[in-house]
Amino acid sequence: MKTPSDIIDTALKENRKTLFEHEAKEIARAVGIIVPRSVVVEPRDSKAVLSAAEKLGFPVVLKAESLEVLHKTDAGAVALDITNSSALAKAVEDMKAAVARRVPGARIHYFLLEKMMPSGLELLIGGLRDEQFGPSVAFGLGGVWVEALKDAAFGVLPMLREEILDMISETTAGMFLKGFRGSPPLDQEATIGIVNAVSKLMTGFPMIGEIDMNPVRVYARGAAALDVRIILK
Repeated sequence: MKTPSDIIDTALKENRKTLFEHEAKEIARAVGIIVPRSVVVEPRDSKAVLSAAEKLGFPVVLKAESLEVLHKTDAGAVALDITNSSALAKAVEDMKAAVARRVPGARIHYFLLEKMMPSGLELLIGGLRDEQFGPSVAFGLGGVWVEALKDAAFGVLPMLREEILDMISETTAGMFLKGFRGSPPLDQEATIGIVNAVSKLMTGFPMIGEIDMNPVRVYARGAAALDVRIILK
């Protein structure tokens, strides 16, 4: 298993500032963040794509990894809740066509197949390195609510546990974590664990300029980062 330093060094040697999603998730996993089970496949090997899905077990998520694609959803580079082999084969061809049409000249480097995760509260947890203030973390509602509600709070690192709790309490997301109008409380400790893990990456790896985990899906027990993006300085 590669270390975060190994992954970052490889990207820099290849003159890449953006990590592939599977690399970013390998770094997340290395600091204790749960991510979906996944398999990375060469895009030209259709049999390998189907074999990987059978290994994971349906339903699966299919993603196209491309350095030219900044937002996978906008480029048609994500297909959710694929339930069988024929649907997967169609999704692969549709995705290739969509990426070619929406991002002309984009190269699909890999297909990332992931186990479909259950629904849950969707959060944004991120990190940013500012020239003036140094490393910081962000927290708020994620998924479709990011642009609509702009529910985000920020904290400059390092942060004590009490400061993280204060940051969370400033947001609507924090209210949902505690349980709202009859909904059960969710796993705040797992959420704090991910904030701490992002903090560890931002303070321990100065070549990381930005981390974006959206959504992080939180459950009654546990939490997982479904999408992870890391940009280097």
